[in-house]
Amino acid sequence: MGIQPEHPGSFHQSAEHAGSAPRDAGRKIRVLFATPGWPCGMMEVGSWAKREGLAEVLIVQLQAEREPGAAEPAAREALAAVGRPLVERLLEFRPHLVGFRLEGGRFDDVKQYIRAVRLFSDAQVVLGGPTATSHPREVLELSGADYVFAGEAEEPFNQFLRLAWERNSNDRQPEIPGLAYRYGGRTYHNTLPADGYERTVLEADGARCARDLRCLRNLARPVADARLLAANRLDWSLLDGFATPLDSLYFTGGRGCPGACTFCAKLHGQEVRVKSAGQLLEEIEAADACVAAGKLRLTRWRLFEHTDDPRLRDREVAWAAVYDEDFFLHRKRAIDFFRLWSQSPLEQRYRLSLQTNPCSLLEPGGAVHGELLSWIDRLKPMVQLGAESFHPEVLARWRKRHTAAQLATVLDALDATRQDYTVFQLLTDFDSTAEELVEVLRLLVLCALGHRRMRIAANPFTIPLYDSDTRRLLEYGGRLGPGRVRDFTDYERPQPGWMDPLVAELAELADAELHWALELPSRDAALVSAFAAVLERISAEAASLPAASARGERVRHLLHQAQAAMDQIKEARFRAPR
Repeated sequence: MGIQPEHPGSFHQSAEHAGSAPRDAGRKIRVLFATPGWPCGMMEVGSWAKREGLAEVLIVQLQAEREPGAAEPAAREALAAVGRPLVERLLEFRPHLVGFRLEGGRFDDVKQYIRAVRLFSDAQVVLGGPTATSHPREVLELSGADYVFAGEAEEPFNQFLRLAWERNSNDRQPEIPGLAYRYGGRTYHNTLPADGYERTVLEADGARCARDLRCLRNLARPVADARLLAANRLDWSLLDGFATPLDSLYFTGGRGCPGACTFCAKLHGQEVRVKSAGQLLEEIEAADACVAAGKLRLTRWRLFEHTDDPRLRDREVAWAAVYDEDFFLHRKRAIDFFRLWSQSPLEQRYRLSLQTNPCSLLEPGGAVHGELLSWIDRLKPMVQLGAESFHPEVLARWRKRHTAAQLATVLDALDATRQDYTVFQLLTDFDSTAEELVEVLRLLVLCALGHRRMRIAANPFTIPLYDSDTRRLLEYGGRLGPGRVRDFTDYERPQPGWMDPLVAELAELADAELHWALELPSRDAALVSAFAAVLERISAEAASLPAASARGERVRHLLHQAQAAMDQIKEARFRAPR
């Protein structure tokens, strides 16, 4: 990490090879972030580093080339992975650091990006993002990166940049909360043990750390202070070469969630910190100015076509997605934001998308909050409910904050606003039985058929994220035999080997059809097809088993359950509202 000559192979070496900093940059470090899509997290971290005067920052869009043309094999592979804009910036900007975001299913892509950086630059590579946060040590060991930042990285990254100028700074890496790094041939991650797997690497001043609750919290997983979120302003001048159209603008309205869902890794902790309504609107206005200037490109659709408002149906707009774990948890902020949005010309060019838990829309007495519902009715945002299941026992097992009855109340209220909305649905976890899966799917289909504007975003199983309670139950419960988990990417498999094989197959068959339930024109057919696929597989299983066997008897009962459910679904579809 140090930039002194006595640290061969460290951060200094890449700075030396990249050339000296421009005269007007002083002692700033050149940082290049690269992303194939929206620069989620990079804008926050890069803007804060620039604001503090620690770095000169560029954020470049990766533009992979299918046919990179005549070049050496290694160069062709690099161009195919990252595209010419990044290669040009590596050669022209000569960064000391290059950073990428790592999230589920992108590990092989990120490894290709890192190989491209090594080919065209001496910069060191840093990684952040959800997967880096959940698996910092493993990501560092398997990716080829130099450093991994786990948790919210605004303050740790700036601390990293400050220490880089100090003599023997590699010896001070244990001071940086959440950092994973190599030292003396070993891999370290600065964290308190949350589950018995990690070792603690305390800050240098252990006595101060023992007295400072904030220090202890950061060792567990760094989080940004609410004052930092309020002070930081996204610097859109950092963006460079975003030529590929984006599906949406994305904004972080807040961090943290008070929930305790068993399958969640709680990446931002349970302490909720939100941006004000005014700050959030300012960020969207600034991004919209970049769109108007051609710095960002957006795809526009008739996103209001499934509302009953004739003034909106044919309007072509883009998404403005606000990502809180629970946007309506702070109702006053939500209402203030809606009021500002209604007075802004942005309303004519975008449709809002907001995530929330169903119970955050409810008053203590159980009714839907009237003023919130009125604003939803007026502005027609895409409300995305973290419902997860319509099965009461499953909701209780997953420790969801809402009940099935509360969910039903919210769905009825959203129907009254005459617009489409989305429900997130998980089909199984590692304890699911085939009988439970059939019932989960039956309840989902019947509820959807009674709510004609309900879009469904389905996942076939509950993902046991690396440091979730679900994962702990798997490992501490002895459910993982030899070879079940070879490395952290096995936690991202669509159907892992720790599930009952028949349940896993049924969930996978259902999910293949439910993929189409996100779009309303194909939704009902997808729902019925999903259940039909499950019924057909159960029928085949029953036919393959001896009638006198215990398993054969159980599967025949399962078949009767599924057949009765299909009869109920057909009747409900016949009577469904149009």
